[in-house]
This record gives sequence, structure tokens and C-alpha cells, in this order.
Amino acid sequence: MKSRIALIGTLTTVLTVFAISTALATEFYLVPDDSSVRGYGNTTQVQLRINATQEIQGVKVTILYDPKCACITDIDFDPEWESYTKAFYPGEFIVTARNKKDGIPVNLSVGDYLIGNFTIRCNSTTSCVTDLIFASSSPHSPTWATDLWALGVEHVPFTTDNGTFSCLQEVEEETFNKDLVKGWNLISLPLSPSDNRTSAVLASVWENVSAVYRFNAASKRFESVIDKTMEPGEGYFVYVTQNCTWTYSGTPYTSMSIELKKGLNMVGWLNCSKDITDALSSIAGDYWYVARWNAIEQKFEVYNPVAPPVFNDFNTMERGEGYFISMKSDGTLTESC
Repeated sequence: MKSRIALIGTLTTVLTVFAISTALATEFYLVPDDSSVRGYGNTTQVQLRINATQEIQGVKVTILYDPKCACITDIDFDPEWESYTKAFYPGEFIVTARNKKDGIPVNLSVGDYLIGNFTIRCNSTTSCVTDLIFASSSPHSPTWATDLWALGVEHVPFTTDNGTFSCLQEVEEETFNKDLVKGWNLISLPLSPSDNRTSAVLASVWENVSAVYRFNAASKRFESVIDKTMEPGEGYFVYVTQNCTWTYSGTPYTSMSIELKKGLNMVGWLNCSKDITDALSSIAGDYWYVARWNAIEQKFEVYNPVAPPVFNDFNTMERGEGYFISMKSDGTLTESC
């Protein structure tokens, strides 16, 4: 029994020490962990960092990736580090760097450090994703592996946190036009603008705009956004002082997942038109009615899912329109074009 207890105690100690050492291990990681760029040939920069839990003097890093998707082309080292080696092969990135002060090797103390910013390029004309893997060996030199050392210490223990890189298809901007009528208009954004400030989204009619409101479904109150931002998926009441045409540009908003609260919700719609039963299939049976605003007559029109079609004022969800949805309970509106 004593030997069994002793064995359990020993195992507990070993596991505890292992857990502590793992939690405190120095770690190589990337910022952002998941990076992306849109369009073949376009680039972005990713930080190569190390969170040191003990003194370090030099690093050796090999990162592997899919060359059909990406290409790492360069690295700019932080001034704390002196470049010793850097090599770029298809699907492979190798660097060595060390710390020096006045030409003499020195250790860096415990801390979080930027090693450098490496440039990664989209290498595909179609969307793709590749892992960015801190390698234990190099295809070009199997003995070359991610490593870490300090003065007087050949190998400092470490862990790694791999990342990913996404090469995305180029999406061209579109232009959307909508006639606004003097008075209130209930609108939404079928395009995602590059600048979503309210003044930028409504720039083409800004001199005629006197109020812009969204509806807070949680507090059941209208909130002014005239000096804030506008987002796809939201509905907005806009008051204009004369008839005008609203024009803005952006990338198509084609997929939505909007949390709805019990009671009234003011929502936007996608960059497409859909039959209302298909458009709201994700909340079928969970809502009482849908209302839209007739800007010309300055009154609401209603769709009731259980009413005979002849009694409904509309039966499609249209791009650029905003809607009120009266929910029986909380739910999520999910749809795509």
C-alpha cells in the first residue's frame, strides 16, 4: 500500500511539474494568428513573435506553407535582432537572428518580443487557405529546425502556435442607387462600404439628410446614428428634406446571420431579391408579421405568413429595403443570396 501511495505521489509530482513547465514554456507565435489578403499578387505583413519565459539570445525559425496558395517573400527584423540567415524557398521560409549590443552577443530578459514582420503574398487566382507551420525540420535541410538558444545554453525549451493564411478572391465593388422621397425612408445597405461612417454612406444625399435612426431591439428604442456608422444587416429610418437619389459603392452583402429579439426588430436585407417565405425560412413559424415602409404614402405595409395572399401588401424581400420583423421569441435570421 505504501509503495502504491508513493507511486501515486511521484506521478502526481511529475504531472504537476510537467503542467507547470508546459504552461511556462517560451512560445513562438504569429500576429495575426489567422491572416488573409484579397487578390492574386497582393501582400500583407505578419508579425513573428516570441513570448520568452527565460533569457534568450538567438532564434532559428522554419515555417512551412503551401506554395500554391502563398509565398513568403521577405522579413524586416526588429532592431533588437540582428539578421544572421534568411532564405526563401517555395513553401518554406527560414531565418536565424540573434541579439547583440555594441557588437557583443547578449541575452534578452524574460518578455514578449517582436522578431520581425514577414511579407506573405497571395499566390493563387482562386480562394485557398494554407497552414503556417513552425517546422521541426526543413525539406531543403532536414537538420534545420525551429530552435532557440541562450548564452551558455544550446537548446532552450519552447512551444509553437501555428497559424493560417487565406488567399481570397478579388471582389469588385458595385454601385447601388435608390430614390429617396421627401420625408421618412426605411433603407438598408445591400453593399458593404469601405467607409461605413453615416456621413460617408449617405454622402450623395447628405445635404438633404436631417435624421438617421436605427432601432435597438433590446431596449425597444430608436437611436440616432447620424454621427456614427451604418452596417449591412440593419434597417435605418432616414429623413430627407427633398426628393433625391442615394448612391454609394461597396462589395456585395450576400450572407447574413442576425440575432433577433422577441418583439420588434428593424433589419436590413441582402444584395438580392427573394420570395419572403424563402428569405425568412430560418425563422419560419417564429414570427408574427413583417412590415415595410411605403415612403411615397408615408405608411407601413404588412406581410402576415398565415394570412391569405390577397391580404398581404408584399411578398418579396428587396435589396436596399429595411423591414420590421415581429418575433414570437428570440431567434436568428440566417440567409444568403
